[in-house]
Amino acid sequence: MDKIKTVIISGGTHGNELTGVQLIKKWTTNPELCKNKVPDVQVDLLMVNPAAVAIVRRYVDHDLNRSFANHMLTGSTQSLCVEWNRAQELNGTYGPKGDSTKTDLILDIHNTESNMGICLILSTKDPFTTRASAQIAHEFPNVHIYYQPEERGASPYFGTLARADVCIEVGPQSHGTLQASLFEQTEQVVYRYLELISEWNNQVLQKKEKKKVTVFTQHRDVDYPRDSNGNISAMIHPSLHSSDYLELKPGAPLFRTFDGKDIPFENDHSVWPLFINEAAYYEKKIAMSFTLKSIEEW
Repeated sequence: MDKIKTVIISGGTHGNELTGVQLIKKWTTNPELCKNKVPDVQVDLLMVNPAAVAIVRRYVDHDLNRSFANHMLTGSTQSLCVEWNRAQELNGTYGPKGDSTKTDLILDIHNTESNMGICLILSTKDPFTTRASAQIAHEFPNVHIYYQPEERGASPYFGTLARADVCIEVGPQSHGTLQASLFEQTEQVVYRYLELISEWNNQVLQKKEKKKVTVFTQHRDVDYPRDSNGNISAMIHPSLHSSDYLELKPGAPLFRTFDGKDIPFENDHSVWPLFINEAAYYEKKIAMSFTLKSIEEW
């Protein structure tokens, strides 16, 4: 993108992830806190799933952040599912998803119970989001970059309604709760993205020297061990719990069964796990996501 003209800052995509919920409430009351940083850009402050926010649950009927694949958006326009209807409404207002979308950039705020710090999740290596995220990773402590490549049409995530997006994933924070330090860090990261949008639109960011950053790239998701009936038969190993971004070597303990037996990591190379023991992912059969670590110049 030569210039970024339309931006959505969003929270409440999951109704029990309260950092984004409360920031959107704060900014909706005081919109100048965001809009004054980029006066020439249209900034929309969006509570993505207000029905789920009202009941402080991840979703009402279906995960809204798994509802934006093209085949879901082009289906029936009437459904009994709250989130499918909301996805089509948002697509009509801020899309339509694809090349003709009305939205250049989405900054979508989430929480995780995993020990992720401030995790900047990019689904595409867009020139702005890579340069800006690298800048932020250098300026803020406890910020990490997670590259999760997605074919945008097939991707179910809300952020893919825009031409580019960053999912700002913040933790560890129990769902349905708030933590002041994470709230304040997230607020400052969003403000910095807005300032960098202004720099980008004025050809300032492009002229800065590129920065070397550590990038964790999605490799594969891993389920818990299960018995013949499909029930979980082991837990995250104690040595691995809260060890997001740390190297997991072949042979290292991965799971522990309920009777105390260790299950090792069987592989021919190291991986770096993220989203370890995320509560919301039990239903998705994801114990953690394996990533590969690299140093890149962004």
